[in-house]
Amino acid sequence: MIRSVFSLLLLGVTLASPLSLAEPLKGVDGQAVDIAPPRRVVAVNSSLVEILFALGKGDAIVGTDVGGTWPPEQAKIAKVGHPYHPSIEGIISLKPDVVLATEENLTPATAGQLRSTGVPVLILENSAKDGMDGLKRRIDIVARLFNVQEAGKRMQQELDKQRADLNKKIAAQKKKPRILFLYAHGPGEAFVYGKETGVHVLIELAGGQNAADFTTGTKALTAEGMVAAFPDAILMLNRGLEAVGGVEGALKLPGVALTPAGKNKKILAVDNTIRWVGPRFPQFADTVFTAIHEQPSR
Repeated sequence: MIRSVFSLLLLGVTLASPLSLAEPLKGVDGQAVDIAPPRRVVAVNSSLVEILFALGKGDAIVGTDVGGTWPPEQAKIAKVGHPYHPSIEGIISLKPDVVLATEENLTPATAGQLRSTGVPVLILENSAKDGMDGLKRRIDIVARLFNVQEAGKRMQQELDKQRADLNKKIAAQKKKPRILFLYAHGPGEAFVYGKETGVHVLIELAGGQNAADFTTGTKALTAEGMVAAFPDAILMLNRGLEAVGGVEGALKLPGVALTPAGKNKKILAVDNTIRWVGPRFPQFADTVFTAIHEQPSR
């Protein structure tokens, strides 16, 4: 059944193929694509969706995953499933000229299945890799795919300016607060995020230090781990903080009430997309910077 669907959809993909690039673009997996400018794109990863809209190419997106929240227009775009487990059939049914994804969202096997049906796939580096510099490289390759390099350079320059402005504010501070990120689905399940994550990038960009230096990637929350981390502030996704019952609910998570963050109720909600480093990261970091340097009310 799947094979027959692939065959039928492959015909549509092939007929829709646009012109070639002057020079093929090679993805982080070594596989190249040779199409430009794409007219129909499936973008898996909210960071890529935001880059495309910022480059003025949002209209080309015909499908994306359910993880994005920005810009508001993305809500009207067809969804292809979970950002880490997108539907192959759903992607193919949209007849994209190309699938854009980061390496954490499409496994080599999934990318291979798509390519076997004739769908070009361009895999970019992990969206949490190398922070803002990695983001700028992803912007560059997307801009080249659409032949809008000047727009890409302006976007990179604006990010550099925002980061420089933020660094000036950080340099005036004497302390780097310890910040912990908690990812929670509800009161009974929470994880901390360590290094090699988008959250780690956000914390450092905001002038803090990741209190979860006892782990790389993610780790289940324990009371002992929380107390050892001793965070000055705790970050949670908007939906995560809501799921545990707000700040008062977060204080009931293991160990939280015993930390400076818990005692000062410095538990901050952040955008639901921050696990993927995107164009709004300097703005997010500026907001976190302001919040973590506020003095606790007495």
